[in-house]
Amino acid sequence: MANAMVIGMGGVGSVIAQKLHEYDCVDRIICADRDTVFAEQLSKRTPNNRFVVVKADAMDVKGTTALIKEHKVKVTCNAAVCATNHSVLTACAEAGSHYLDMAADIYAPPGARRTSKNSFDTEIEAFNEIFEEKKLAGILCMGMDPGAVNVFARWAMDRLDTATSIRVLDADNAEVKGYRFAVLFSPETFFEELGAVPYFVKNGKVTAGKPLESEFEWIRFPEPIGLQPTYAVAHEEGVSLGIYPPFVQKGVRYSVFKYSVSDKVVHLSKSLALLDLDTWKKVKVDGVEVSPVRVATHALPKPAQLGPTVDGYSCVGTEVRGTLGRRRVEYFIYTMDNHRDCYEKYGYSLTLVQTGIPPALTARLLIEGKIKERGVMMPEALQPDELMTHFSHEGLPIFVEKRETERI
Repeated sequence: MANAMVIGMGGVGSVIAQKLHEYDCVDRIICADRDTVFAEQLSKRTPNNRFVVVKADAMDVKGTTALIKEHKVKVTCNAAVCATNHSVLTACAEAGSHYLDMAADIYAPPGARRTSKNSFDTEIEAFNEIFEEKKLAGILCMGMDPGAVNVFARWAMDRLDTATSIRVLDADNAEVKGYRFAVLFSPETFFEELGAVPYFVKNGKVTAGKPLESEFEWIRFPEPIGLQPTYAVAHEEGVSLGIYPPFVQKGVRYSVFKYSVSDKVVHLSKSLALLDLDTWKKVKVDGVEVSPVRVATHALPKPAQLGPTVDGYSCVGTEVRGTLGRRRVEYFIYTMDNHRDCYEKYGYSLTLVQTGIPPALTARLLIEGKIKERGVMMPEALQPDELMTHFSHEGLPIFVEKRETERI
């Protein structure tokens, strides 16, 4: 048995901690946050629990390092905002803990703007060597999308001779009752993504698009979601899958993340961008420094509070097109579930559960020694079969559609 730690006990962090508590291979789960209210609630409603609730600041490298060492943490799941990634990676490297997170900073190619030290490529560059030396795994962006969808891509690519394109597709027909407007995951991250320049790979090159304009396409998702308008949106996997060397060697020339976005959300997002209210970069207002995106979203309900108010379905998947022998083959691997059913089963919204299950499962497989890869990497670098075998059993139902065209 081993100890695991979750830093950031919001909705996703709470799901991760709850899932870790189900695993016999995990002894204690350290639930760390600057505000421990959600961790304490989880602890109180879980009988005979193995949670240890502590106050911690993910930006405090020394404090986090000491916490990992004190509790002999084998795997650290960083569920705080991506601005903390560099700090927690540093602490894990110093203290000897495997590392997982769910997202990185918005990607931009070198030279496009000053590259953040929390973007996935700079994190790999900065930490891969030291994690390899210490025989540690740092698995970045291991939520749902990015995360499980990257594993879907690798699973499909391993079954093809060649491939040309990878599209990650996300759609939701959820309705939230009782609120004029609500976002099912971090609203700050949501509007930051929609307002950011979407980068994707086209004709083998990283390409910049226009927010909520580029790569517009109507896509038919499985029923009952159906036909949805989609746009290229800034997401790590939209780039990482198209530049991953083994995929490029198989012929991939196009990769993109596409999100279904309603007209209402498009107009709202563009309005926030026009007013520069979709950024974390702090400004001074009446002598006080604030992040505009925090101000714009402060009155929205917390995602962890939305579970009982949401109805509808979510579908997230990866489409890979390629060839096998003389046949053209297209895989669509996806997860799809009902918001209401998910809340009644787990006590959290489907969006939070979809995001929390992959890192919890990955942490378990690291503890059990079933993930052998070491260094800092994106999820497509992992051997996918062990993860794919367990996703559905863990509560993430997986479906595979395979279409073939054979030349006679």
